[in-house]
Amino acid sequence: MEPDRAGAPGEGPLDVGGAETGLAMLIEVSERAVEGLGSVPPAQIRALLIIERRAGSLNLSRLAEALGASASAASRLCDRIQAAGLLTRDRAAASRREIVLFPTESGRQLAEWVRGRRRAALGDVLQAMSPDGRDALAQGLRELAAGAVGRVSPGGDRPSRHPPWAPTQPPSRVVTNL
Repeated sequence: MEPDRAGAPGEGPLDVGGAETGLAMLIEVSERAVEGLGSVPPAQIRALLIIERRAGSLNLSRLAEALGASASAASRLCDRIQAAGLLTRDRAAASRREIVLFPTESGRQLAEWVRGRRRAALGDVLQAMSPDGRDALAQGLRELAAGAVGRVSPGGDRPSRHPPWAPTQPPSRVVTNL
């Protein structure tokens, strides 16, 4: 089977299939690194990492945007993170009407622990690569991170949330009296 390829005008072909395979492996390594953390669900960890990285500058609507979720879903998620003692909400210094999100000390420590576990797992995987391959991957990921910031946002050009095999509406429920 030939790899999936795409190309930008004036550029050579890109091995999108190979990139997706590598990305899937990196995601799996990242997820496995924190599998033992059953007390905090992955969605809460993801939100906590975003909050911790942007502590004091992130309000609920910006978190919702970063998660690709509605404000109400992000609010409920924050309620659960706060109930776990990992998050506080406080008024912004610049605007008393705005509420900003802060990790608690426990939340900050958990975020650091998760990042440490992920980095250790990634380091193990990278050891199997050649030095040139590691350097190229690091450079490519830096470029990806710098260029993806504006592209990965709700409403942007990305695949539909409803894959072709999934129903777009919940199945109707048939109730009969026997």
